[in-house]
Amino acid sequence: MPAPDETVSPPLSPQEREALLGISEGRTTAETACDMGVSDSTVKTYVLRIGGKLGTSERAGMVDLAYRHGHLNVPGPMDCVVELPKGQLTVLAGLADGKTVEEIAADEQRPVYDVRKDARHLLRALGASSAAHAITRGWQFRLLGHATDRDSSGSIAAGAGQS
Repeated sequence: MPAPDETVSPPLSPQEREALLGISEGRTTAETACDMGVSDSTVKTYVLRIGGKLGTSERAGMVDLAYRHGHLNVPGPMDCVVELPKGQLTVLAGLADGKTVEEIAADEQRPVYDVRKDARHLLRALGASSAAHAITRGWQFRLLGHATDRDSSGSIAAGAGQS
């Protein structure tokens, strides 16, 4: 993970940026490869390189860091407000921090089954097809972003995303 002061990470190549954009939009590796005119393994290589540059191997964390560091353009806000239960907000914050569902469950001292259930409900509530896409939707609904404060547990501060 980057330093707490969010220091600038190494630049991404145009191909890495294109691969990350596909992931952020909820496309699969195969769909992204087809869009880019490359093989699946080439896209996987780009993702590994992106992870090395951004300091996380989790795609959702990569997407959040890419928005924070300007590697991807921040998506425009949605015109509606989404209010999520605390469990789902915690999952969203954890995913944005590059954590797995198992790590989020351990941090929250909750059963993995319950956190997975919250994650599934989160994807449905945000209209997202993957954890990485949920991060993009979180930015669009203003649940995540530069101005979003997280407490020491990674939870999004109360009122985030509410008008």
